[in-house]
Amino acid sequence: MPSRIAVVLERADVAAARCPDVARAEVLIDWRTERANVLADRSCIHALAAGGLGEAALDLLDVAAGLYIADIAVRRGEREAWPRQIELAIPVRRPALWRQLTPQLARLIYALTRDNVRLSFYEAPATDPEAAGEIELPPGFEPDCVSMLSGGLDSLAGAVMLQQAGRRPIYSIHRSGNPTAHAAQDAALAAIDRRWPSACTPCPCSIAPDPRGEESLPFPRAEEREASRRARSLLFMALAGATAEATRVRETLMCENGLLTAGLPLSASRAGSMSTHSTHPAAVRLFNEIAERAGLAARVTNPFIYQTKAELIRDVLAPHLSPSEIQSTVSCWAAGRAQRQCGGCIPCLLRRIGMAWAGLPEEAYMVDVLGSPGDYVGTDAYGNLVDLLRHARQISEQSDAELMASQPALLSLQAAGVSVPDVIAMLRRHAEQTLQVVRQRFPDAARLIS
Repeated sequence: MPSRIAVVLERADVAAARCPDVARAEVLIDWRTERANVLADRSCIHALAAGGLGEAALDLLDVAAGLYIADIAVRRGEREAWPRQIELAIPVRRPALWRQLTPQLARLIYALTRDNVRLSFYEAPATDPEAAGEIELPPGFEPDCVSMLSGGLDSLAGAVMLQQAGRRPIYSIHRSGNPTAHAAQDAALAAIDRRWPSACTPCPCSIAPDPRGEESLPFPRAEEREASRRARSLLFMALAGATAEATRVRETLMCENGLLTAGLPLSASRAGSMSTHSTHPAAVRLFNEIAERAGLAARVTNPFIYQTKAELIRDVLAPHLSPSEIQSTVSCWAAGRAQRQCGGCIPCLLRRIGMAWAGLPEEAYMVDVLGSPGDYVGTDAYGNLVDLLRHARQISEQSDAELMASQPALLSLQAAGVSVPDVIAMLRRHAEQTLQVVRQRFPDAARLIS
């Protein structure tokens, strides 16, 4: 049974008269009227758009926001029930355009989430333009690119790369309502400003469920919401793409290490959306195709597709930032839901191994599954460690032909224009770095692959 959701930017009964799907919806999403249950503050982008944003860019922002909030509203099931069936109606200014783009959008959503989402578009009501916020550009500052700044290690490495190269970036930031991510984003901006004062401009936008007061439309409670947030990547790209449109630049960067970008499952049980595809080249390529067909200038690229996380820490971050500045970033999937980074999710394990390989000080984590794996047998943290180590050993032992046969997802990278030999070389360096750190620093964990 599909979950039926509709975005409404006017009174629900008026929207239902425009679109029958609104009347059938089980959840209504609204960020415009007095019954709003979502915060959607894009005023920073509007402040940068001297001549105003075009209809395609405005629609892209609304489509991405609607998909992101719908993703949160429908909780996934377990195992076979993990993928969802969702019907989503969205008001847009150019419905004919977005109906033409529906096949590409559906493929993009599936690439990111592995969900089947049936989209319908209807005529948006005539509304007043969104208010422009206040933004201070450094004197004489003319941006030449947009880069997404999430608060994580890799996006900070992208910022350091740009600043060190003398570029003039605008940092596109999504404020999700997560205080941990917010603090990490602010710490990253502060570190950049200390090293390269007045050489960039942040553009933060807030998109989050925000049902306030008795008049707000109902929305699932926090404990009923979906935590995986696979559609957030589309929101990141849309915010950055609209920022690029507002500032008339083309180059838009989404910085992520090669292992997570390739999105290869660490084990058979992690196939499909059980492995994140947030920066997968196929998804990025689909977004760029949609942007081009909508007449937008922005094109998203990932400059780190052939680098490991350990290399980004050692070669990009460590030469320019202090250990405390690097450690102020957040990599954990559970960020904001725990007192500190968990230490047991895949991003935490990759971060800890990368920090050790780069020679940086140890950080505090909730669990020490690398140091004492026997204490966590039967937990998700233990399963993550076993999968990560076995995957690294498999890569180190297989020939290129065997690796291609065991990882057919490599073919999707080739179809997206990525050099598979360079990805394989990156995977081999990642495996070597992982096994080296574990064997030298964590003897109990090393026994899992002996």
